[in-house]
Amino acid sequence: MKKIKKFTSVILVLIILTGTLNSGCLKRKKPVQQVIDISEKTLTFYGLYDNSDIYDPIIQSFESSHPGTTIVYRKFVDPDEYLDLIINELAEGEGPDIFLMHNTWFPKHYKKLTPAPVNIVTPDVFRDLFVEITANDLIIPDPDGVEQVWGLPMYVDTLALYFNKDHYEDAIPSRGKPASTWEGVQNDVTLLNKEDKSFERFERAAIALGRDDNILRTFDTFMMLLLQYKVDFYNEDLTKVNFDKDPNALKALELLTSFSLPSKKNYSWNKYLSDANSAEKEITTFAKGKVSTILGYSYTYNDIITEINRLKSLGEGTIDIDSVRINEIPQVFDPETSAETREAYASYFVPSVSRTSEYPDLAWEFLATLVQNENLTYFNEKTHRPSASRSLISTQSADPIYGVFASQVGYAASIPMIDTDVYKEIVDSGIEDILNTKSPENVVKTMARDIQSLIPSAGVKPVYVPTE
Repeated sequence: MKKIKKFTSVILVLIILTGTLNSGCLKRKKPVQQVIDISEKTLTFYGLYDNSDIYDPIIQSFESSHPGTTIVYRKFVDPDEYLDLIINELAEGEGPDIFLMHNTWFPKHYKKLTPAPVNIVTPDVFRDLFVEITANDLIIPDPDGVEQVWGLPMYVDTLALYFNKDHYEDAIPSRGKPASTWEGVQNDVTLLNKEDKSFERFERAAIALGRDDNILRTFDTFMMLLLQYKVDFYNEDLTKVNFDKDPNALKALELLTSFSLPSKKNYSWNKYLSDANSAEKEITTFAKGKVSTILGYSYTYNDIITEINRLKSLGEGTIDIDSVRINEIPQVFDPETSAETREAYASYFVPSVSRTSEYPDLAWEFLATLVQNENLTYFNEKTHRPSASRSLISTQSADPIYGVFASQVGYAASIPMIDTDVYKEIVDSGIEDILNTKSPENVVKTMARDIQSLIPSAGVKPVYVPTE
């Protein structure tokens, strides 16, 4: 009987959510008091990186269907300054009504938010509509142990492999693209590398990997390898760091750093191949054709094009934009022969509602509008970020350039963190220590000890244990 009641409740909420998320606001019936309420309401919306023109059509449509409502969008470009500003404003009882939260920020900052009203979305319906990674990140129990939804995801981005098609056709014509496993990538290095007697050691390097100073996504890559090696980062209740107890964590660290150690057969990267002080780092090296492969997110494609055009304007030689290809991220376990699941590392920002908002229900209505399939499709066309909606994966996977990222959202994963920036500092320091000949075994222990010092007694985040 309980199962029947639960199923019925899910269907009822799904109907409510479908009306909120997928039907036009103008056609939706509303209580009388909402229809006649035309008092002026202003919602402030803080965003990162995106210009206002990306959101303007959605905002204008929402304002038209909600007389008296104005949404003011404000763009930021520095995530650290952005988060500090929001924390300070919220502490003073002010701040935005709506702001973007990185998926790794929720364990530490979700209490600064207002959870979703049940007439907008419930956890069960959320899981039906959005890919699994978003439920793991955004559904957190409140202090009473009740599951709450703390944001609605527009997209999920993941690390993928960018490669120079011409290099692979030249060096590995039997395949013409990177291997599907990290063991295969290590073997590819010996075929792609072209060593010389220059200061950089390479006329052409196979892959930018293994250092922390002059590569953009080293920390994310290490977290991804831990996931692929099936390492439990914490114990079951997320109160203690556990990865140093698993020999596979050492394997992940040794695999990552092997690409930057001259003693290894797959050595292909050093401090001279890109400028550690530049914003582009290995993207510049890739644009010049001096490295065959780099890791990046969906936005990296535009960064590469921008860098190619910049270098051309300076009269420098570059690769052709048509030579840039994207492959799914390699796996530790061969997807064709192993029963182990694939893992891609997720990084994405999520619209959420502030706890200080004067109009939280209205703000959540706007979030529901943002994730209507029509608006998610529009957002994907503008930004090329793959939608988090299950129903859009198939269509977006067919994109000839960005389809890889949509294909990966189903097996995207992340690791909850108390303070992402400090975790990164600890990992980067450990990688540098290994390159300076410190024992990897000792580095893993040090990393675990230093991260453990950040964990409060309550753990990284509350854990919801489902009941039968």
